Formats: sequence, C-alpha cells, structure tokens
Amino acid sequence: MDKLIITVAPCVPPAHFDHVPGLQLTPEAIADEVYGAYNAGASLAHLHVLDEQGYPTNDLAAFRRTLELIRERCDIVLEGSTGGVGTLSPAERCVSLQTDVELASLNPGSVNYDAGVYVNSPDDIDYWVKEMHARGIKPDIAIFETGMIANAMRHAEEGLIDEPYLFNFVLGQVGAIPATAKNLLHLAESVPPGSIWGVLGHGGHDLWASSMAILNGGQARAGFEDNVFYRPGEPAKSNAQLIERLVRIAEEVGRPIASAAETRELLHLL
Repeated sequence: MDKLIITVAPCVPPAHFDHVPGLQLTPEAIADEVYGAYNAGASLAHLHVLDEQGYPTNDLAAFRRTLELIRERCDIVLEGSTGGVGTLSPAERCVSLQTDVELASLNPGSVNYDAGVYVNSPDDIDYWVKEMHARGIKPDIAIFETGMIANAMRHAEEGLIDEPYLFNFVLGQVGAIPATAKNLLHLAESVPPGSIWGVLGHGGHDLWASSMAILNGGQARAGFEDNVFYRPGEPAKSNAQLIERLVRIAEEVGRPIASAAETRELLHLL
C-alpha cells in the first residue's frame, strides 16, 4: 500500500463551539492547530473560509492570513472548501479558489442533510470544476452517494479533472450513505483504477472510518470539523491529539505516514 496521507480538518462548526474548552478561532489559533497537527503527522489541511470569530464568510482577509501563517511554519498541503449553504451563489461558495490552495473540495451532487438538503446543482458543479481546472487546483471529490462518482467522471472525460483522481467518501451523514464496512468497500471498488481515496466520518464515525481506510489502502482524516471529542463525553485537547491517534494505528498495522512532499508526489501536485 502507498504511504498514508492524513488530513487535518481543524475548523470547528459553530454548533460545536461550546464543546471546545478555551476555543480560539483567530487565524493565529487555526494556524497553531494546523502546525501542531503537521508535527503530529498530518500532511494535508482542509480549511474553510472563516472570519476572526470562526464563522463562514466570503471575506478572504482572515483566510489569507491563516494560509500565510501556516506557510511560514510548514509545508503542509492546503485545501480550500467549496461547501456552503444554498443561499450562497456558486462564486461565493468557492472564494477559497482565489488563494494559493493546492486542492479544493468538490461536491458532485445533491443529498439530504439531516432535516435539510445539501444542494449542488449540475450547473454549479460544472462552474466549480471549470474554476478549479482554470486555476490549476486539484479537486478533492466528496462522495456522499455512489452515483456522485459517475457525476464527477463525466467531467474527467471532458479533460477537466486530471489523474490520479482523488475521492473523499463521506460516511454516516444522516440522509446519505451509512457508515458500514460494506458501503466503504463498495465505494472503494466503484472508483476508477488508480484513484486515491480517503474517508470522512460523520456522526462520531470518524475514528472508525479512518481506521477502516488505513487497513484497506485509503487515506485518513481527523479534526474538530468532524468530531471535537476524543471519545464520547471527553473533548479532544487539540487537533494534534486526534492526528496522533491515527498515526499510532497506522504504525501498529505497518502503514508508513506520508510527508507533505510525498503527499504532493502521490497526488501529482508537483
């Protein structure tokens, strides 16, 4: 198996602010969390465009400062999110593409999200793919349901997504594909040969999903965006603590950890 790419997702959703003791949300604080996770073994950081208070915004000032502070301290691969609510325009949802991120999340389809609907229309997807391609930013394709793989591959056939294709399987979100071993293996077998895939576990499935991925040749992810708890009822001390646990699991099963440079090589970002 290839070396393991570990992603840190440090941005705490507003609904979970109260669960993180001493939470700091400034660019300096987020950069500190990313740097700590990098030292713990993360080689990729998934970041949202936030203001100084940690809330989503279209203003890039705090985001640019966060990236600058991270770049000053380490060479971790940086990924911008294009997620967002349906009230935002396609351009507003992908403002992170205006920065020097190397990867960006791509949502190739709509899906139920708890009591709501996460809307990603075909026209919007087409817009994001073309923007990423024009800017030389590799899509990290988020898969909430199996049919989204085919949606993304239509753009690959048009020459807008380059190999190796990078997929992120989102498991356990209420309203989408459940977090089961059978579903994970089905998704892994459904992507084109040579693709690189990782996992994102919703609803407390983050550790289980990453452990399964480590064992089956996929990539792992942890961080406050996915789960602010180290175990039920016990808040994690830092994003680094969550990354350290994945590194220990990988070491126990003999899976070497990819450095940032090796991650760029595996993803053809060089």
